[in-house]
Amino acid sequence: MSNTHGGWNPQDGQSPQPVDPYGPRDPYGRPANPYGRPDYQPAQYPYGGFQQQQPVQQVPAYPPVQEPAPQPDQDPPTIGRAWRWAWGAFGTSWGTWVLMSLVLGVAQVAVVLLASPSTLDGLMNATDPAALAAAQAAGQTLEAKALGAAGTAVSFLLQALLYAGALAATRTRRVRFRDFFLLRGLGGLVGYALIAGVIGFVSTAVPLVGGLIQVVCTLLLLAVPFLLLKGEGFGRALAGGVGLVLSHVGTALAVFAIFAGLAFASIFTCGLGLVVVAPAMLLVGAYLVQRWTGEPVQS
Repeated sequence: MSNTHGGWNPQDGQSPQPVDPYGPRDPYGRPANPYGRPDYQPAQYPYGGFQQQQPVQQVPAYPPVQEPAPQPDQDPPTIGRAWRWAWGAFGTSWGTWVLMSLVLGVAQVAVVLLASPSTLDGLMNATDPAALAAAQAAGQTLEAKALGAAGTAVSFLLQALLYAGALAATRTRRVRFRDFFLLRGLGGLVGYALIAGVIGFVSTAVPLVGGLIQVVCTLLLLAVPFLLLKGEGFGRALAGGVGLVLSHVGTALAVFAIFAGLAFASIFTCGLGLVVVAPAMLLVGAYLVQRWTGEPVQS
Protein backbone atom coordinates (compact mmCIF):
# COMPACT_ATOMS: atom_id res chain seq x y z
CA MET A 1 0.00 0.00 0.00
CA SER A 2 1.13 3.54 -0.57
CA ASN A 3 2.20 5.76 2.21
CA THR A 4 0.54 9.02 2.93
CA HIS A 5 3.56 11.08 2.01
CA GLY A 6 3.28 10.77 -1.79
CA GLY A 7 6.27 8.45 -2.29
CA TRP A 8 6.50 4.87 -3.55
CA ASN A 9 6.59 2.01 -1.07
CA PRO A 10 8.42 -1.04 -2.42
CA GLN A 11 6.00 -3.29 -0.48
CA ASP A 12 3.17 -2.36 -2.82
CA GLY A 13 4.81 -4.40 -5.55
CA GLN A 14 4.23 -1.74 -8.20
CA SER A 15 6.86 0.09 -10.28
CA PRO A 16 7.05 3.85 -9.90
CA GLN A 17 5.40 5.98 -12.56
CA PRO A 18 7.44 8.71 -14.23
CA VAL A 19 6.54 12.22 -13.22
CA ASP A 20 4.58 13.98 -15.96
CA PRO A 21 5.98 17.51 -16.38
CA TYR A 22 2.59 18.75 -17.60
CA GLY A 23 0.72 17.62 -14.50
CA PRO A 24 -2.51 15.64 -14.48
CA ARG A 25 -4.24 14.73 -17.75
CA ASP A 26 -7.90 14.55 -18.72
CA PRO A 27 -9.61 11.24 -19.65
CA TYR A 28 -8.42 11.62 -23.24
CA GLY A 29 -4.73 11.89 -22.30
CA ARG A 30 -4.41 15.57 -22.92
CA PRO A 31 -2.53 17.63 -20.37
CA ALA A 32 -4.73 19.73 -18.18
CA ASN A 33 -2.21 22.58 -18.50
CA PRO A 34 -1.01 22.49 -22.15
CA TYR A 35 0.93 25.77 -21.83
CA GLY A 36 3.62 24.62 -19.47
CA ARG A 37 4.37 23.11 -16.18
CA PRO A 38 1.75 23.42 -13.45
CA ASP A 39 4.22 25.23 -11.28
CA TYR A 40 4.97 27.80 -14.02
CA GLN A 41 4.22 31.36 -13.09
CA PRO A 42 4.43 34.04 -15.81
CA ALA A 43 6.74 36.95 -15.04
CA GLN A 44 5.00 39.99 -13.71
CA TYR A 45 6.10 43.34 -15.16
CA PRO A 46 5.08 46.75 -13.95
CA TYR A 47 3.66 49.55 -16.06
CA GLY A 48 0.78 47.73 -17.72
CA GLY A 49 2.43 44.37 -18.25
CA PHE A 50 5.28 45.49 -20.50
CA GLN A 51 8.82 44.58 -19.74
CA GLN A 52 10.80 47.58 -18.60
CA GLN A 53 13.52 48.56 -21.00
CA GLN A 54 16.87 47.75 -19.54
CA PRO A 55 19.48 50.46 -19.93
CA VAL A 56 22.00 49.72 -22.64
CA GLN A 57 25.41 49.23 -21.23
CA GLN A 58 27.74 51.79 -22.70
CA VAL A 59 30.89 50.46 -24.27
CA PRO A 60 33.83 52.36 -22.84
CA ALA A 61 35.22 54.75 -25.41
CA TYR A 62 38.93 54.50 -25.95
CA PRO A 63 40.87 57.52 -27.11
CA PRO A 64 41.90 57.40 -30.77
CA VAL A 65 45.37 56.27 -31.54
CA GLN A 66 47.48 59.34 -32.12
CA GLU A 67 50.56 59.43 -34.24
CA PRO A 68 53.67 60.63 -32.48
CA ALA A 69 54.15 64.36 -32.84
CA PRO A 70 56.99 65.36 -35.18
CA GLN A 71 60.13 66.27 -33.34
CA PRO A 72 62.00 69.52 -33.95
CA ASP A 73 65.17 69.33 -35.97
CA GLN A 74 68.11 70.10 -33.71
CA ASP A 75 70.89 68.94 -36.05
CA PRO A 76 73.58 71.40 -37.15
CA PRO A 77 72.36 73.37 -40.20
CA THR A 78 73.92 72.34 -43.49
CA ILE A 79 72.98 72.81 -47.11
CA GLY A 80 72.06 69.14 -47.41
CA ARG A 81 69.76 69.14 -44.39
CA ALA A 82 68.20 72.44 -45.44
CA TRP A 83 67.58 71.12 -48.95
CA ARG A 84 66.02 67.85 -47.75
CA TRP A 85 63.82 69.62 -45.26
CA ALA A 86 62.72 72.23 -47.81
CA TRP A 87 61.66 69.63 -50.37
CA GLY A 88 59.86 67.64 -47.68
CA ALA A 89 57.97 70.72 -46.48
CA PHE A 90 57.16 71.71 -50.05
CA GLY A 91 55.83 68.23 -50.83
CA THR A 92 53.63 68.26 -47.71
CA SER A 93 51.70 71.31 -49.01
CA TRP A 94 52.75 71.35 -52.65
CA GLY A 95 49.31 72.36 -53.96
CA THR A 96 49.17 75.41 -51.70
CA TRP A 97 52.72 76.41 -52.58
CA VAL A 98 52.23 76.08 -56.34
CA LEU A 99 48.96 78.02 -56.30
CA MET A 100 50.36 80.85 -54.20
CA SER A 101 53.54 81.02 -56.26
CA LEU A 102 51.57 81.12 -59.49
CA VAL A 103 49.15 83.82 -58.32
CA LEU A 104 51.86 86.01 -56.78
CA GLY A 105 54.15 85.48 -59.79
CA VAL A 106 51.45 86.72 -62.17
CA ALA A 107 50.81 89.68 -59.87
CA GLN A 108 54.52 90.55 -59.77
CA VAL A 109 54.82 90.39 -63.56
CA ALA A 110 51.79 92.68 -63.86
CA VAL A 111 53.32 95.17 -61.40
CA VAL A 112 56.66 95.20 -63.23
CA LEU A 113 54.98 95.77 -66.59
CA LEU A 114 52.78 98.54 -65.22
CA ALA A 115 55.82 100.20 -63.63
CA SER A 116 57.76 99.98 -66.89
CA PRO A 117 55.62 101.29 -69.75
CA SER A 118 58.60 101.25 -72.09
CA THR A 119 59.02 97.53 -71.59
CA LEU A 120 55.33 96.98 -72.30
CA ASP A 121 55.57 99.13 -75.44
CA GLY A 122 58.59 97.17 -76.60
CA LEU A 123 56.75 93.86 -76.18
CA MET A 124 53.72 95.13 -78.05
CA ASN A 125 55.82 96.52 -80.93
CA ALA A 126 58.50 93.85 -81.14
CA THR A 127 58.10 93.62 -84.93
CA ASP A 128 58.43 97.39 -85.48
CA PRO A 129 62.13 98.43 -85.25
CA ALA A 130 61.37 102.14 -84.96
CA ALA A 131 58.80 101.69 -82.18
CA LEU A 132 61.11 99.27 -80.39
CA ALA A 133 63.99 101.77 -80.48
CA ALA A 134 61.72 104.52 -79.17
CA ALA A 135 60.55 102.31 -76.30
CA GLN A 136 64.13 101.47 -75.37
CA ALA A 137 65.08 105.12 -75.39
CA ALA A 138 62.12 106.00 -73.18
CA GLY A 139 63.19 103.36 -70.69
CA GLN A 140 66.56 105.05 -70.14
CA THR A 141 65.14 108.21 -68.59
CA LEU A 142 65.46 108.81 -64.85
CA GLU A 143 61.68 108.99 -64.52
CA ALA A 144 61.30 105.54 -66.10
CA LYS A 145 64.01 104.08 -63.88
CA ALA A 146 62.44 105.58 -60.75
CA LEU A 147 59.07 104.15 -61.73
CA GLY A 148 60.71 100.76 -62.28
CA ALA A 149 62.29 100.99 -58.82
CA ALA A 150 58.85 101.63 -57.32
CA GLY A 151 57.61 98.52 -59.13
CA THR A 152 60.48 96.55 -57.61
CA ALA A 153 59.47 97.69 -54.12
CA VAL A 154 55.84 96.67 -54.63
CA SER A 155 56.98 93.38 -56.14
CA PHE A 156 58.93 92.60 -52.97
CA LEU A 157 55.88 93.25 -50.79
CA LEU A 158 54.04 90.63 -52.81
CA GLN A 159 56.96 88.24 -52.43
CA ALA A 160 56.91 88.83 -48.68
CA LEU A 161 53.79 86.67 -48.56
CA LEU A 162 55.90 83.71 -49.67
CA TYR A 163 58.52 84.58 -47.05
CA ALA A 164 55.77 84.46 -44.41
CA GLY A 165 54.62 81.06 -45.64
CA ALA A 166 58.16 79.69 -45.55
CA LEU A 167 58.69 80.93 -41.99
CA ALA A 168 55.36 79.41 -40.90
CA ALA A 169 56.45 76.06 -42.38
CA THR A 170 59.39 75.94 -39.97
CA ARG A 171 56.88 75.82 -37.11
CA THR A 172 54.13 73.60 -38.52
CA ARG A 173 55.67 72.07 -41.68
CA ARG A 174 52.23 72.01 -43.33
CA VAL A 175 51.08 75.50 -44.33
CA ARG A 176 47.62 76.88 -44.93
CA PHE A 177 46.58 79.86 -47.02
CA ARG A 178 46.15 82.10 -44.01
CA ASP A 179 49.78 81.53 -43.02
CA PHE A 180 50.90 83.56 -46.02
CA PHE A 181 49.05 86.65 -44.82
CA LEU A 182 50.37 86.76 -41.24
CA LEU A 183 52.79 89.61 -41.86
CA ARG A 184 54.47 90.65 -38.64
CA GLY A 185 56.65 93.73 -38.77
CA LEU A 186 54.82 95.27 -41.73
CA GLY A 187 56.53 98.61 -41.21
CA GLY A 188 59.95 96.97 -41.40
CA LEU A 189 58.91 95.12 -44.55
CA VAL A 190 57.95 98.41 -46.16
CA GLY A 191 61.36 99.83 -45.22
CA TYR A 192 63.06 96.78 -46.73
CA ALA A 193 60.95 97.21 -49.88
CA LEU A 194 62.22 100.78 -50.21
CA ILE A 195 65.81 99.51 -49.92
CA ALA A 196 65.07 96.92 -52.61
CA GLY A 197 63.70 99.69 -54.81
CA VAL A 198 66.81 101.83 -54.31
CA ILE A 199 69.06 98.88 -55.14
CA GLY A 200 66.99 98.23 -58.25
CA PHE A 201 67.32 101.89 -59.28
CA VAL A 202 71.11 101.78 -58.83
CA SER A 203 71.37 98.56 -60.85
CA THR A 204 69.62 100.20 -63.81
CA ALA A 205 71.26 103.60 -63.48
CA VAL A 206 74.78 102.14 -63.46
CA PRO A 207 74.45 98.96 -65.51
CA LEU A 208 77.74 97.15 -64.75
CA VAL A 209 78.61 98.38 -61.26
CA GLY A 210 74.95 98.59 -60.31
CA GLY A 211 74.43 94.93 -61.19
CA LEU A 212 77.35 93.92 -58.97
CA ILE A 213 76.00 96.07 -56.13
CA GLN A 214 72.61 94.40 -56.50
CA VAL A 215 74.13 90.90 -56.23
CA VAL A 216 76.19 91.80 -53.13
CA CYS A 217 73.30 93.54 -51.38
CA THR A 218 70.88 90.72 -52.17
CA LEU A 219 73.34 88.26 -50.66
CA LEU A 220 74.01 90.32 -47.52
CA LEU A 221 70.31 90.99 -46.93
CA LEU A 222 69.30 87.36 -47.45
CA ALA A 223 68.14 86.82 -43.86
CA VAL A 224 66.60 90.25 -43.20
CA PRO A 225 63.01 89.54 -44.40
CA PHE A 226 62.79 86.45 -42.18
CA LEU A 227 63.98 88.40 -39.14
CA LEU A 228 61.45 91.14 -39.85
CA LEU A 229 58.66 88.58 -40.07
CA LYS A 230 59.79 87.18 -36.71
CA GLY A 231 58.94 90.55 -35.20
CA GLU A 232 62.38 92.13 -34.84
CA GLY A 233 62.76 95.85 -35.36
CA PHE A 234 64.02 97.22 -38.64
CA GLY A 235 67.46 98.30 -37.47
CA ARG A 236 68.05 95.17 -35.45
CA ALA A 237 66.87 92.93 -38.27
CA LEU A 238 69.08 94.73 -40.76
CA ALA A 239 72.21 94.46 -38.63
CA GLY A 240 71.41 90.95 -37.44
CA GLY A 241 70.68 89.69 -40.94
CA VAL A 242 73.95 90.98 -42.35
CA GLY A 243 75.81 89.52 -39.35
CA LEU A 244 74.21 86.10 -39.88
CA VAL A 245 75.23 86.01 -43.52
CA LEU A 246 78.79 87.11 -42.77
CA SER A 247 79.02 84.44 -40.06
CA HIS A 248 77.89 81.76 -42.53
CA VAL A 249 79.12 83.31 -45.75
CA GLY A 250 80.07 79.98 -47.33
CA THR A 251 76.59 78.53 -46.85
CA ALA A 252 74.96 81.77 -48.00
CA LEU A 253 77.05 81.81 -51.19
CA ALA A 254 76.11 78.19 -51.90
CA VAL A 255 72.41 78.92 -51.44
CA PHE A 256 72.64 81.99 -53.68
CA ALA A 257 74.47 80.04 -56.38
CA ILE A 258 71.95 77.17 -56.27
CA PHE A 259 69.05 79.57 -56.57
CA ALA A 260 70.69 81.45 -59.45
CA GLY A 261 71.33 78.18 -61.29
CA LEU A 262 67.79 76.92 -60.80
CA ALA A 263 66.33 80.29 -61.81
CA PHE A 264 68.40 80.22 -65.00
CA ALA A 265 67.27 76.67 -65.72
CA SER A 266 63.64 77.73 -65.32
CA ILE A 267 64.06 79.87 -68.44
CA PHE A 268 63.73 76.68 -70.47
CA THR A 269 60.30 76.14 -68.91
CA CYS A 270 59.19 79.69 -69.82
CA GLY A 271 59.52 80.66 -66.18
CA LEU A 272 56.96 78.14 -64.95
CA GLY A 273 59.66 76.27 -63.05
CA LEU A 274 59.87 79.23 -60.67
CA VAL A 275 56.54 78.22 -59.09
CA VAL A 276 58.49 75.30 -57.61
CA VAL A 277 62.01 76.74 -57.40
CA ALA A 278 61.06 79.99 -55.64
CA PRO A 279 59.17 78.44 -52.70
CA ALA A 280 61.74 75.66 -52.35
CA MET A 281 64.61 78.14 -52.04
CA LEU A 282 62.64 80.34 -49.64
CA LEU A 283 62.06 77.26 -47.49
CA VAL A 284 65.81 76.61 -47.56
CA GLY A 285 66.44 80.19 -46.44
CA ALA A 286 63.83 79.98 -43.67
CA TYR A 287 65.35 76.74 -42.38
CA LEU A 288 68.86 78.19 -42.27
CA VAL A 289 67.80 81.44 -40.61
CA GLN A 290 65.87 79.59 -37.93
CA ARG A 291 68.77 77.28 -37.19
CA TRP A 292 71.34 80.10 -37.33
CA THR A 293 69.35 81.98 -34.70
CA GLY A 294 69.06 78.89 -32.49
CA GLU A 295 65.35 78.29 -33.20
CA PRO A 296 64.06 74.73 -33.77
CA VAL A 297 62.55 73.65 -37.07
CA GLN A 298 59.65 71.20 -37.24
CA SER A 299 60.90 68.07 -38.98
